Amino acid sequence: MGVLSYVSVSLSALCVIISIIVLLCVLTDYDRRSKLNRLFITLIFFSIGITISDVVAYLIEGNTETYAYYIVRIANFLHYAFGALILAAMTFYILAYLETKIKIPRGLKDLVLTMCFISMLLTIISQFTGIYYYIDEFNVYHRGQVFWLSQILPMVGMFLNMGIVLYYRKSFERKFLFFFLAYMILPMSALSLALMFYGITFINIATTLSVLVLYIGVQIDHTHNMIMQIKLMDNQLEVQSEHYRMLQSHISEVKKARHDLRHHLSAFQSYINTGETDKLEKYISEYKASLPDDTIMNYCENYAVNSVLIHYISMARNADIKVEIHTELPEKISISDSDLCIVFGNCIENAIEACRRVDGEKFIKINSMVTGNMLTIVIDNNFDGELTKKGDGFVSKKHGGGIGVPSVKSVIRKHNGNARFEAKDGVFAASLMLQIND
Repeated sequence: MGVLSYVSVSLSALCVIISIIVLLCVLTDYDRRSKLNRLFITLIFFSIGITISDVVAYLIEGNTETYAYYIVRIANFLHYAFGALILAAMTFYILAYLETKIKIPRGLKDLVLTMCFISMLLTIISQFTGIYYYIDEFNVYHRGQVFWLSQILPMVGMFLNMGIVLYYRKSFERKFLFFFLAYMILPMSALSLALMFYGITFINIATTLSVLVLYIGVQIDHTHNMIMQIKLMDNQLEVQSEHYRMLQSHISEVKKARHDLRHHLSAFQSYINTGETDKLEKYISEYKASLPDDTIMNYCENYAVNSVLIHYISMARNADIKVEIHTELPEKISISDSDLCIVFGNCIENAIEACRRVDGEKFIKINSMVTGNMLTIVIDNNFDGELTKKGDGFVSKKHGGGIGVPSVKSVIRKHNGNARFEAKDGVFAASLMLQIND
């Protein structure tokens, strides 16, 4: 091997080590029951495979022993085959990610997979015809007459994947969109360089860097999801604590009323004995008014959402905010309790924070209903006229940030819904629609 070959093998070996470290981290930390995580693990396996096969081909090249004859051919075949498999795995990964947000046409997947199939088929044909590459009698690799086609086909597939990502870019978190694009741009650049230069493993380096880039993106996404879950659990604990406090307060009031009943009965008897019926009627009216409410507020049939509503409506009324509410929500619904709590909790919390900055009368109107297979939620509130607009939405001004509007939009996308946020004449309106599965 020449100096360039030693450099190439060394870089490839380094790439294998880095990829294995990433794989071990993923296998240790990630839930393998998740389809996205399984596809990401598959991507890393294929990336390690393409690099190892290339290293083996370089190390054995030129060896004319019988075993080397077979190893060189198998290694080179696997190198090309793994290239097609990586493209297929990446396509599945992108589409699986999008399927958690929206519905996508089946044809997109078929188009890219057809490119992968053609690439794999030509790799097999090349073993007999040498169109991509051939191995001479000294067991040395040479590029074939249409080697360029082996680079163009994956590049076209990556362009199609990039087109899918850009077309559905609104379904990606902005930071994650960057990592998806970087994952594809690096191998595309490497394929271009491979057409012009020979001897350096651009593909191996680019594939490893792409895996690292996507791993960083996935880690950031996982961290963001964990923070969301922690904040959601904190909110739910706060809601449950408030619900428990109200229940305890209600029980204490009932106990006190029962304890005082003896004294009230004595007063009743005294008025009856003296015939002072007017005073008795007045006393009974005052006593009835002083009795605690014998029911806990029930805004909807869904227990989790009802707890959230009790918590935030109590918070609103304590802040002198007038609340009008009409919610129709069944006890059981295909949308998870956590998603419903994210939507109701964040929207009402944002409304309360906006009302607190208003001088004078403050109000919040909450309406929800199920029509057909759609859950509609509309929340209106007045505000001080100052909002921070970002993109096609508004940025929450809550102290400390909160989970906020992005989380609400994420839930809406997950359930194939729509969200519209409008501000007009001092009133902010959040109109949300979520699809219910049968």
